[in-house]
Amino acid sequence: MSNDFTAEYPGKIIFGNGSMAKLAENLPADAKILLVTGKSFAKSSQMADLEHILANFAKIHVADIGHEAPVEDVERLIDIGRKKKISVVVSIGGGSTIDAAKAAAAIIPAEGKCIDYFHGKRKLFLKGLFFAALPTTAGSGAEITSNAVLTESQTKIKKSIRDSLLIADLAIVDPVLTVSMTQETTASSGMDALTQAIESYICGFANSVTMALAENSVELLIKNLVSAYNDGKDLVARNLVAQGSLLSAMSFSQSGLGAAHGLAHPIGSLLSVPHGKACAILLPHILDFNFEVCQGALENLAFKSGLENAEFLIRRIKKMKQAMNIPTDFSEYGLNPSHFEFILKNCKSRSMQTNPRKMSDKDILELLRKLCGKKSNS
Repeated sequence: MSNDFTAEYPGKIIFGNGSMAKLAENLPADAKILLVTGKSFAKSSQMADLEHILANFAKIHVADIGHEAPVEDVERLIDIGRKKKISVVVSIGGGSTIDAAKAAAAIIPAEGKCIDYFHGKRKLFLKGLFFAALPTTAGSGAEITSNAVLTESQTKIKKSIRDSLLIADLAIVDPVLTVSMTQETTASSGMDALTQAIESYICGFANSVTMALAENSVELLIKNLVSAYNDGKDLVARNLVAQGSLLSAMSFSQSGLGAAHGLAHPIGSLLSVPHGKACAILLPHILDFNFEVCQGALENLAFKSGLENAEFLIRRIKKMKQAMNIPTDFSEYGLNPSHFEFILKNCKSRSMQTNPRKMSDKDILELLRKLCGKKSNS
């Protein structure tokens, strides 16, 4: 654990049931808005509520961002923003929608294309447009982070544009917005948040602030995620899971993650596995691998969550996955040895570097063989 730390968060974070109603009063006056929403949200009754909230603002609405935030979709948002002289970007949706809008808000007043920043040919130097993020899922933490996770569709490379200039000016976390999530999305996004919290707690750059946030996040998610999955209209469970997700994001955004996220990105982009589900499949395997160097930290998380020890924590995670119909490996997605070279080449991200135990190429390949499942290995 580090005793020195710097924390950077959105200029304002608003949490609470019905807090979307506070959006208009927290936007700059006379804003011309590029409104970027998820497809499901655009078709929901909540869209009418949002239209009423933003009735006094000029706006252009985009609601067709692809899964995993394709770079070409960000280019389209940038083109709209520049041609229409947009002054504010508001995004309401899941992690991919928010990340695409976040990147666009930063690049619209800058020079060049998104692909230049994606490949590191350009760097951000000036603050972008005012950006407000409202998540409709409880998991990715995109409303808090200083990075935008994007995918280059042609190469299937998934990585981040990372800069403190990407941090939202306003984050509104309204648990009511998560009620419309399907069971599958509830499970996937919630397990993403749990993975983020645990990896943040045990990563090499954890500090006293991030660990305190992660502890509370793990407790909330361990105790309430399955309830939210079983009854999506349970607002108490939805509120507590949304809190857990927010705390998870406030933790990992200031510390780092681990090998579950390092591997989830290339596996997810290559095999079209939802990010949270990829993290959920990987998490117990990565905790088993890391156990020898972080047993004490996992014991602390277990005690905080009312569990006997670290082994019980890992066992609880496996039971949660089973209760939410999350598989134990990637066999149903067709993972096989022909994919290993791509995964090995593209998993060496910052998340892999901050894992508490170094994973060699041999370790990664051994794990990937296990994750193919028995049928693929026969």
